Amino acid sequence: MPHLQGFHYRAISTTDARPPLLLLHGSSRDETELPPLAETAAPGWPYLSLRGPIPWESGYAFFRRNPDRTLDQANLALQTERLHTFIASAIETGLIARPPILFGFSNGAIIAASLLIRDPDIATGAILIRPLTPDPDAILPPISAKPVLILSGDRDDRRAPEDAALVTGQFQAAGADVTSHVSPTGHDLHDNEPAIIARWLTSRVFPLAHTRPPL
Repeated sequence: MPHLQGFHYRAISTTDARPPLLLLHGSSRDETELPPLAETAAPGWPYLSLRGPIPWESGYAFFRRNPDRTLDQANLALQTERLHTFIASAIETGLIARPPILFGFSNGAIIAASLLIRDPDIATGAILIRPLTPDPDAILPPISAKPVLILSGDRDDRRAPEDAALVTGQFQAAGADVTSHVSPTGHDLHDNEPAIIARWLTSRVFPLAHTRPPL
């Protein structure tokens, strides 16, 4: 499996002109988790699927948690910087042609949100599935009109009801073009979510691929 800047990845058609999806899996999973979702929601869309660098339970994660399951903020900051370096190197080396759409689930959604706070220009947009805010007190930098999709479940036993609302409010306050949807499900995906992602990509992201030049 190829690797760059310490990350193992799986790449599909990354020379496509559209901004690639950067797939960031959940805790205890790996780079095989999200490609089926991406291929269902966005057939033919280019993507990079990363393996988190942290061995975690039966798989991997993108950052560590504390024993009480709270976020290890120091490690999250470190791993956010590592992932930022990976994306910058991927663009510089031509592995991807333009800033990606961050496509994160759970642990991957949290680090995707952390990346946008760190540097909004590193991504074209973001799909955050079952996210938590990396920092409830953070005031985000301006993210003018950047498209962000937030998907939550109304029976998610790993998230408080206010978690998705807090992430949504932070990105809206920063000026992002936020679309949020609550599905009748728990932490796992709902059957309607691939179609929601497909509609969002068509309406919010696909036009950008034709109106904005690569950075």
